[in-house]
Order: sequence, then structure tokens, then C-alpha cells
Amino acid sequence: MRRFAIALAIVLGAAVPADYPIFETDFIPPAEHKERREKVRTAMAPGGVAVFFSNPERNRNNDVDFLFRQDSSLLYLSGFNEPDSALVLIPDGIEVNGRTVKEVLFCNVATRMSETWLGYRMEPKGAEAILKIEAALPNTEFANFLNRFPAGSAVRATLPDGPTGQLSKMVEAYRAWEAKTPTQRASLNDTLAKYRVIKSADELRLMRRAISASVDGHVEMMRSAEKGMNEYDLGAIFHYVIGRRGCEYVGYPNIVGSGPNACTLHYTANRRKVTGDDLICVDAGGEYHGYTADVTRTWPIDGTFNPEQRAIYEIVREAQDAGIRECVSGKPFSSTDRAARAVIAKGLVKLGIIKKENEAGMYFMHGTSHYLGLDVHDSNGSNVLAPNMVLTVEPGIYIKEGSPCDKKWWNIGVRIEDDILVTSGAPVNLSAKAPRTIPEIEKLMAQPGIGNVLFGADKQ
Repeated sequence: MRRFAIALAIVLGAAVPADYPIFETDFIPPAEHKERREKVRTAMAPGGVAVFFSNPERNRNNDVDFLFRQDSSLLYLSGFNEPDSALVLIPDGIEVNGRTVKEVLFCNVATRMSETWLGYRMEPKGAEAILKIEAALPNTEFANFLNRFPAGSAVRATLPDGPTGQLSKMVEAYRAWEAKTPTQRASLNDTLAKYRVIKSADELRLMRRAISASVDGHVEMMRSAEKGMNEYDLGAIFHYVIGRRGCEYVGYPNIVGSGPNACTLHYTANRRKVTGDDLICVDAGGEYHGYTADVTRTWPIDGTFNPEQRAIYEIVREAQDAGIRECVSGKPFSSTDRAARAVIAKGLVKLGIIKKENEAGMYFMHGTSHYLGLDVHDSNGSNVLAPNMVLTVEPGIYIKEGSPCDKKWWNIGVRIEDDILVTSGAPVNLSAKAPRTIPEIEKLMAQPGIGNVLFGADKQ
């Protein structure tokens, strides 16, 4: 790898640090990104021009920005992970620097100041050498490039929300060009979704890495749980574990909801102290090289389910089992929801929590499945399951205080979520190593975890 770094530095005419992410060996290979771009161009009409912008950099407060995360479509098509950029696909081709090309990436040009403050930037020469983009140009040339296309060009563009900096100038130039050019606005979202929903071997490799790290995080939270912890104590354990496993981000803000908070679907405050025999619903997934996991486990802070918690948990687990069995090639995407919902409705009637099965939506108010990949709620590219799709199965029951049922059920919130790979045969639970049955959970929670040591030190 060191020799490759030196060779690449010579090609780029600059000193490239050997720890720059491009030198990790497990990214999606450039050849796969190139094949994706070719497929999209093939799907476009003659005369078409497709523009894919990067995400903007987002301000958090004052002079502090959020950590940048690339737009998923641009990342899928190029592997390029820097801001202020745009990818243009031109099936008919266009001349750039004496060559006819069908793809152009616009990106930042590094300066001494930017390299001092921000580190290495790929630049146009680097994008061509590393990512195998046919042509790359400074993003300051984007406006002039657009104006080379004649009136009547069919254009498909994804426009970022709230662009900033140089990206704002690029979007402004695009809008001005569009306003004076009769266009046939058509979206490529459906085309991209159709491709993205089927995962390649390399994508599955990265997803397994994210899911495995996330499972380890859930396991360590269960081991470490003890009364008196705050929800954020448990969330911090998850962040630590997935970071040690190489995840760059979380795929979404952690949900660590205890007691009444377990009944709020997207609870993210994570500030409550956990006491008594509260159930904790933890929905957390790490992101590795852009691909995310999405795993939920529910367990009691004291390590033992009481009778009411046990009864609700078993209904949800049986519902999840029913949903997972439906993750078979050729089945409708909606079949997981129908199967899980039927089990929950019957179970709630049996416990006397509802009188009629059609009342179950009061306590199970979200869908059972969504696709997973570069986005936690990934593109819905098909309503029929096929091999190499990955989807979640995540039924739940949430009984808020004040619900029209016996008070003994109040503040019980249970969700179990796993990431399921569709194959040509039986479904594969990619997150199965996170304990899911009550005996497995109670056995694991009897073991000490790293959080116990850290929490104990805090109390001294």
C-alpha cells in the first residue's frame, strides 16, 4: 500500500498522506461505480443530461459544521465523498480537453490554505486517477459547462436542499440555465432505486461490516446495563463499540428509550435515568463506508422480564418470526407487514388489550419493513422481493400511559428489528447474533460489560 501511495502521489503531482481513506482496501471498487454510471446513461433518452449534486455542508452552530455526509445518489454513482461537487452524465458525449467523454465530475481544487486547514483533497486529477471518472474539472467551471448544451436538452437533476458555499453558486447556475433552456424535466430516481435495491457482493460486504459492528454494540449495551444508568450512558457504549469496529458514523441518531420513552417511536433525547424494571428499546445502527445497519433490541434494565413485559415481548417476537419467513424471493414486499400485523392483532385480543383485531393499529402504528442500504430507509426499487435485497423486519407494540387498557400494560414499548437478506432460498438474518429470545437476553445480561467498569468509576 505504501508503494501505491507513492505512485499515486507522483501521478497527482502532490504528496498524498498514506492514511487518506482512499488507501483502505475495502471500498466499493471504481470499476463497479463505472458500471453503475454506464447503466444509468443507457437508461437515459438521447440528448439527455443528468446532473447529480453533492450534499451541502451543514452549519451546526456559529463556525461549527456538522460532519459532512455525501448525497447517496452521488456516492452510489462515483464513490466521491467531498462537498461542493456535481456529477454530469451525457450519453451522447461532449468534448472536454480534446477528448469525447460521457461523464464529468466537478469538484474543489485544493489550495495551500485548504490543505492546511482541511487536509488532502482529491481534486480533478485525483478524481480521474483514483475514481476512474472519464473527466473531472474544477467546480468553478460548472456554469460555463452547462451553457455548452443547446436549447431543448432533456435534463434530469437532483437539487440539494439549502445549498451553501460553492455548491450554492453551482445550483444557482443550474437554475439560471434551466430557466432559459426548454427542458423535459424527468426524474431518474426510479431508475436509481431499481438498481440500488439489488445489492452487489461488495455492497453486501460493507453492509455485513456495518451490521456486525452494530450487533456488537447492542450486545455490549445489554451486558453493561444496570439500574441508575442514564439512557445516554448506554448510547455512549454503542458509539464506542461501533467506532472501534471502524464505523465512520451512525446511520441515524440513536434511539435509547426507557420506560415511557420506549413508547415514542423516534425518541432521541436519551437523557432519562433508568430505574426499577423499566424496559429499554434501543434502535441503533452504525454506518460503514456509507452503508448502514438498522437493528433494534428491547430488554429490561434489571436483566429479567416481568410477566407483562414477557407477554408483550413474545407477541412481538412471534410477529417478527412470521415477517422474516415472508422474506422470500417472489413474495410481495408488503407480505412481511401482513404476516406480522396478523400475529400482533391476535395476540393483543388474547391478552384483552383490544377487543377486535382491527384495533391493533392503536398499538402498532408503523410499517414492518423498509429497504436498507446507503440510506436507512433506502430507495424502494421494487414491490416484489428478489435475491440480494436487504430489508428490515421490525414489528412493535407501544402502550402509552393512559391507553384504554389495564394499567399493568402501560409504558411497555417493545420493538425487535433485524436486517434480512433475501436469497434464492431461505432468508438470512444478518443481525442474528444480537440475542433475540428472552432466555438468550437474560443470560447475556447476567454477564459484565465494559459499561459496568466505566459506570462504576463514575460513581466513585
